[in-house]
Amino acid sequence: MNKQLPDILAILSVITVIVSGYVSLAKVDVFGLAGTQWMLIGIVLGIYALYTKMRAK
Repeated sequence: MNKQLPDILAILSVITVIVSGYVSLAKVDVFGLAGTQWMLIGIVLGIYALYTKMRAK
């Protein structure tokens, strides 16, 4: 398994949380998703990053 994958997933998680805040505050749609949906995507990416990090050991 690629050792950079957990880092990439963690960065994507942070980006989606930032997008979530932007969507919620600016009241715009990014790809037709609401802020809460972006937050859920960020949570899932964060959990998957932790899982891949544990599997890489």
